[in-house]
Amino acid sequence: MADHIEAAEKAELTGDIESDDSASIEAKTTGWSNAFLWYFYDAADTYFSQLIISLAYTPFALVLGIYQLGWSYEKSFIIVSIFMAVSNLLIAVMGPIMGSISDKVGKRKGAVIIVASIMIATSAVITAWVNFWWASVMFMIANFCYQAGRMFYDAQIPFIAQTESRTILQAVGGSLSFFGSVFAVVTTMIVGSFIGDWEHIDSAVWEADPDYYDSFTLADFENIKWLFVIGAAVILLMAIPYLFHKEVENPQESTMKENFKESIKDFRVTLKEIVKDRNSIIFFLSWFFITDAANTAIMYMAIVIQGAVGYTPEVTNYVIFAGIGGSFVFALLTGFFMSKFGPKLTFIINGISWAIAILIVMVSGWTFPNVGVEFIKWPMFIGAFFIGIGFGGIWIIGRQFIMELAPPHKMAQYGGFQKIAGRVSAIASPLIFSGLIYAFAGPFGVHHAYRFALGGLILFFIIGVILLFFITDPHEKYLVGERAPYKNLYPEKKK
Repeated sequence: MADHIEAAEKAELTGDIESDDSASIEAKTTGWSNAFLWYFYDAADTYFSQLIISLAYTPFALVLGIYQLGWSYEKSFIIVSIFMAVSNLLIAVMGPIMGSISDKVGKRKGAVIIVASIMIATSAVITAWVNFWWASVMFMIANFCYQAGRMFYDAQIPFIAQTESRTILQAVGGSLSFFGSVFAVVTTMIVGSFIGDWEHIDSAVWEADPDYYDSFTLADFENIKWLFVIGAAVILLMAIPYLFHKEVENPQESTMKENFKESIKDFRVTLKEIVKDRNSIIFFLSWFFITDAANTAIMYMAIVIQGAVGYTPEVTNYVIFAGIGGSFVFALLTGFFMSKFGPKLTFIINGISWAIAILIVMVSGWTFPNVGVEFIKWPMFIGAFFIGIGFGGIWIIGRQFIMELAPPHKMAQYGGFQKIAGRVSAIASPLIFSGLIYAFAGPFGVHHAYRFALGGLILFFIIGVILLFFITDPHEKYLVGERAPYKNLYPEKKK
């Protein structure tokens, strides 16, 4: 027994960990008070995603493009989407290397703190200058750090919780994180009531009624800038408890320069392993299609609710709350369901839920004045609830898939490759969506263009779900302590 322990410790230090011993570097217990501290960062970065990405930057940048630079709505939309795409391209390129370095250093918490600090700082300084290019470059950096922090944070799970409790731990964390979404919407409501009235940020009105559009100036919307510095302060406060949680560390006895060289080498090795593993390839392809559509839905949902469905910003907040309610409930249910049935079946159900949600959103409030047809708007609330089902589970499922596909000492690396799939899709999604808006807005108008763009998302969800059926589920092997690469997982490879 002593020899076995000594060998496992040596393997941990050298990084040469075989499948049978790979679980030796993981946490053997779950401290729920420690996990509660860890959860706070999840809530903080969910707040960033909801407030800074969805509710602050997108409308602020669109307003600056139109009123400050004199662009059309379509041109502003496309250029804002390009900045989103470039930010996601950077994390797609650099994510695996950063993940490899994190794995080699064996300390993921410090990496989260570094990138989160940059994320908070760059978000705050957007307020300092009302300028499209300044806001967009600072946002691009902040979004990059948000994505990197998410990768390092997810990689911590095996090092703060034992195998049996990981799905439940993620489910509880996923539910609690959506308090960040609630706080984000409340922030916009409070800030808007005191220092700014933004009820006129409505893309459909801009295109449909030029006289209404021309009656406003940049000064009418300039106060949106305060959301960034206020949001940054709230993120900082929400994340402070995270500083006090503990993770199992597995550092290697080497310098940072040596770690970097080894990380580059390990990156190549890991890439070859992924290419040879059918499950990994199929998962990353499916992740690309499903998260492409999901990211687009999340990114543009607020302006779709107003621009396509036609709800006011006040009602839009209630629709978003309906989605958050679905997220809160189904994050918990996803964890319990996935614990028993595994991430494969759970992801299939999740993808179908997204497709149903987008279909409902697509038809809600759709009007055809020439033929006197108008669909009712209120199903949008049902669509938002289904989006909540999808949003509440998708990131939890992605984490669990990585834990089951990756050797424990390569968690962040596999997370980096997951970022490639997710971020390449996030590069494509805003460009495809804005391209469809641009293509259909001319002949059909913005109202119909949004519907056609949403229709494209449904196809992506269908492709992603079909791919999932070809994954050979390793969940039962994982639960009994086996770790990737699993022996005799694929029947045709048995000897």
